[in-house]
Amino acid sequence: MTSRRLSRRQWIWIAAVLAVIAIGVFYALVDPLAAWMPKCPVKMLTGYDCPGCGSQRAVHAMLGGDLAAAWRYNAALIVAIPIIAFLVFARVCYHRFPRLYRASCHPAVPIAILIAIILWTIFRNL
Repeated sequence: MTSRRLSRRQWIWIAAVLAVIAIGVFYALVDPLAAWMPKCPVKMLTGYDCPGCGSQRAVHAMLGGDLAAAWRYNAALIVAIPIIAFLVFARVCYHRFPRLYRASCHPAVPIAILIAIILWTIFRNL
């Protein structure tokens, strides 16, 4: 029986998955409204919501099964999760779906995401 060592890339993926699980457990158990939790520096300095404002509360609400509250806290995060999942899937499966990967890497993709973030920031502060 031969032993197989994990490659550096596999260790990075394992570490990333474990980090996501640990962060998920943390946000499921800890109320982000606690005084010691980090607050948004943009909101503190300007009084305006940044694109990520409310994300901690939204993640906490989603992990608690309250999608309506998560939507109220940060709707862009709810929309972004499937997009991020798609981009990660396209990257992980690039050998199996090369056309999908190439489409996800098109120069228009980051431009569209940037425009959406800018519009979201403007819209939520009106």
